[in-house]
Amino acid sequence: MKRSLRALVGAAAAALALATLAAPPAAHAATTATVPSQGSPTQLDVGNYNIEWFGAPDMGPTNEALQQQNVRDVMAGADMDVWGLEEVVSTSAFNSLVAGMPGFTGIVANDSRVTNGAAYYSDFNNTEQKVALVWRSSVASLVSAKVILTAQNSVFAGRPPVEFKLRGTFDGVSRDLIFIVMHAKAGSDTAAWNQRDPASQALKSYLDTTYPTQDVFVIGDWNDDVDTSITSGKASPYANFVSDTARYGFPTRALSLAGVASTTSYPDFIDHQLGTNEVYARYVAGTAKAFQPQAYIPNYASTTTDHYPVMARYNFVTGGGGGTDPAGVILNEVLANEPGSNTAGEGVELVNTGSTSISLAGWTLRDGTALRHTFASGTTLQPGKALTVFGGSSAIPSGITAVAASTGDLNLANGGDSVILRDASGATVQSLTYSSTLASTDGVSINRSPDVSATGTWVKHNTISSLLQSLGRRANGTAF
Repeated sequence: MKRSLRALVGAAAAALALATLAAPPAAHAATTATVPSQGSPTQLDVGNYNIEWFGAPDMGPTNEALQQQNVRDVMAGADMDVWGLEEVVSTSAFNSLVAGMPGFTGIVANDSRVTNGAAYYSDFNNTEQKVALVWRSSVASLVSAKVILTAQNSVFAGRPPVEFKLRGTFDGVSRDLIFIVMHAKAGSDTAAWNQRDPASQALKSYLDTTYPTQDVFVIGDWNDDVDTSITSGKASPYANFVSDTARYGFPTRALSLAGVASTTSYPDFIDHQLGTNEVYARYVAGTAKAFQPQAYIPNYASTTTDHYPVMARYNFVTGGGGGTDPAGVILNEVLANEPGSNTAGEGVELVNTGSTSISLAGWTLRDGTALRHTFASGTTLQPGKALTVFGGSSAIPSGITAVAASTGDLNLANGGDSVILRDASGATVQSLTYSSTLASTDGVSINRSPDVSATGTWVKHNTISSLLQSLGRRANGTAF
């Protein structure tokens, strides 16, 4: 919640609250809002929602039963797979909320399963605002939860982020997804900005060093915008993330730039979703939104919360079957640091590990900044075979199946970059983000270990073979 805003609109909010209280609580309890689904049956839908002083009898909406019902109607109706919540005050109210959502489970920051949770969050006097995570039980299960960045507790206004690790079957394989739920310091004054800025620096340093190649979502109430700050004359405190496009992306930034609001009373967008580049590459373009429930819930701002739920969709195919995603095609080898200085020698090797041929027509390869290759009509990858895309035709050796990049180069940076493979619909099939460490040696590629393994780790080629690289061939140099 943006507490600095509350003082400016207190009179209006009080008037709305009085109007709402005119109806007896029993009448409220009998009304259930029908909120239409915003989710997808096969892709991962993620929401974050500040539910204003949830369960606090003396703060926020005054009718606690009505607020709980409305929040439940929004969350259950919108049908996200994962929700990050902020401003949960009452643990019992949170437990009742989750119990009223069949098929979902949840955990709040002071739960005994959260490492250091009780040390930083409590139910003391029903005044402690806590973060929480709620998710669909059939999609994932909880692996771990912990409070992070505790040394920066003060700049996080006494509510440091909580990190949740979920494990589920995505794209037909078991995968861990990290969700960090945050609630930054509120306020538009310089003092508040002076807390958000170092908090942002600490968060980025933590992500850079702890999760350089993992799927990480950071969701919640950031209490500031990412285009320019709500503090007059200040840049966004999150500019450090915005500028690092090789590693991070805000699906919600487009909403900021479009002037969309995430609260009921102010024009700024302060409730965001950030993804590491592995996650951002799977963001389904155009799906980020601030959903406005007031079309379905009367007096929404005074009875429910002063924030809108924020939602986005990601192309992690949920369920054991893997949907229609052709999971048999993998990125297997990448040569970013070409021999010598001829960038035509850069290459990306694809392998079909499945049992059927797959049409690659219309598929694309991108690096961290732009489209680099579009596969031509009629391109087919046979089972057990490899196809390599080189930066230029002059570098293609004989005896392998390969094509030159349709844009004229691959432009893979030795200092670290991304390689993203998308199918003809634009959905991400596989992606790799590598650091300068993996691309530091001239002529040495980055390869799966074990070779041709969809879940293999990425290593320097010369650590698994006597060869420096083997584009178009197995790591030992034999033909596919």
